[in-house]
Amino acid sequence: MHTSRLQKALSILANLAIVWMELKAIPLSWSGVHAQMFLFYTELSNLFAMGVCFVLALCQLRALVTGGEVPAAVHTLKYVAACCLMLTFLTVVFVLAPMYGPDGHYVMLLTSSMLYNHFLNPVTAFLSLTLWERAPALPRHAPLWAMVPTLLYGSVMLAANVAKVYKGPYPFLYVYEQPVWVSCLWVVLMLSGNALITMAVRRLAGGRLDGAGAFGYNKEKRPHRV
Repeated sequence: MHTSRLQKALSILANLAIVWMELKAIPLSWSGVHAQMFLFYTELSNLFAMGVCFVLALCQLRALVTGGEVPAAVHTLKYVAACCLMLTFLTVVFVLAPMYGPDGHYVMLLTSSMLYNHFLNPVTAFLSLTLWERAPALPRHAPLWAMVPTLLYGSVMLAANVAKVYKGPYPFLYVYEQPVWVSCLWVVLMLSGNALITMAVRRLAGGRLDGAGAFGYNKEKRPHRV
């Protein structure tokens, strides 16, 4: 699998656009909730994506000059970031915006920092990954790596809510305002949804069962015995 010079150029522009949009979003988020912004999965995933996209843009520029491809590890990190952003986008569309009320989709997708963090960044990251960053091939275990950020964030925030250290920041984390079975159901729904997203994005990005390790390094092939 090989990406053309045009794909590399479009990838660079898309990744730099994500960096620029996140730099626009940060002061907007800070003005709204200040340091509490770092408690939101949305903010953390977008900051992570900004860093990854900046590194990928530099690697893609080098690949454009040399005719090669970006390192497998960097490509895999972009995939992880894109999966996190798509989880944010779909959670807003199908869960948080309906909870907000009649104007939920407008407010949560098209206003303030949410325009960038909930909508433009996820869509740009998804399109750039699936259209212009299809090489090198994503490894077989990439979906497992893409689940790690959600598992870490969910574990920490769920524990903080159970211990009454913090409430929220999302309604489905209000463990003392809903039955235990509802909290358990939310955990199952979020993790299963995340798993489906990671597999779907990998498929759309050209992933295949190539036997590669988690960051694209192939295991040494042993000769078959006769």
